[in-house]
Amino acid sequence: MTFEQIDCFIAAVHADTFFDAAELLHTTQSTLSKQIQKLEKELNLQLFDRSRRNAVLTPAGELFYQEAQELSRQYRQMLYRMSLYQTAKEQQLSVGTLPVLSQYHLTGSFRLFQKEHPEISLALTEVEESELMEGIEKKRFAMILARESMIDTEHYHFFPIATDRICVMLPADHPLSTRQKLSVTALTDQSFLLMHPYTSIYQLCMQIFQNAGIHPSILRTARVESLISAVAVGEGISLFAESNFRLFQHEGVISVPLEESPVLRIGFAYKKAGEYTPAMDCFLHFMANAQNSQQ
Repeated sequence: MTFEQIDCFIAAVHADTFFDAAELLHTTQSTLSKQIQKLEKELNLQLFDRSRRNAVLTPAGELFYQEAQELSRQYRQMLYRMSLYQTAKEQQLSVGTLPVLSQYHLTGSFRLFQKEHPEISLALTEVEESELMEGIEKKRFAMILARESMIDTEHYHFFPIATDRICVMLPADHPLSTRQKLSVTALTDQSFLLMHPYTSIYQLCMQIFQNAGIHPSILRTARVESLISAVAVGEGISLFAESNFRLFQHEGVISVPLEESPVLRIGFAYKKAGEYTPAMDCFLHFMANAQNSQQ
């Protein structure tokens, strides 16, 4: 039994003739009659008395009509609820992000998106790197804002929206502070204060040291704010993203670009094997246009 057969039966009850019912359903009278006959065969009951000029319901047909109406109502109600669910699902967007919105001037873009697209429920969660990757793996986030070095491009799409570079942070009176650029080899006798080991910036710095064959003297690791204060009082020097320095400027500290720094890209990533919703597509296009207008 199909809902097409049930619709044909109900239409035939409501219309004066099978021809009128077929017209109502935009089909032929022959097709409608065959669908009703299939119903009768499956039920092993005669639903219409066709001995008269116009077919009328049999007692079995009267009973089935009540059941068919309820089935049809429930079916359409189910379709309606599923359409609401799908629409709501498509319009929800959960984004995980590193705590970098301010340093890459993205806070305003997020707010503008929410203002221009109130139909999309945007949930923005700021977390550290390990929680960020765990969140997208476990589908808590539809997409994430992350550094490219964190992303396995074999399994993720990555859309860069900002670039950065590694700089050397020095006390303003440091002998190397007048340089336009610094090579990592010029820093071999320095003591370093670096970001925490779980960060991609720390891992990138260690890779730079390794490539240069340097075993750095690392005094300690800390958050950016603490590093800047420590460098300002001459405790050591540091390496980190230039955008961080611009955000947390300190009059006793300067930054000098590191020659060996690769281009640091930050962008949005989502799983290649995951679901790509209209809300995600709208968001990515908006953010890309927002960044282009700022350049």
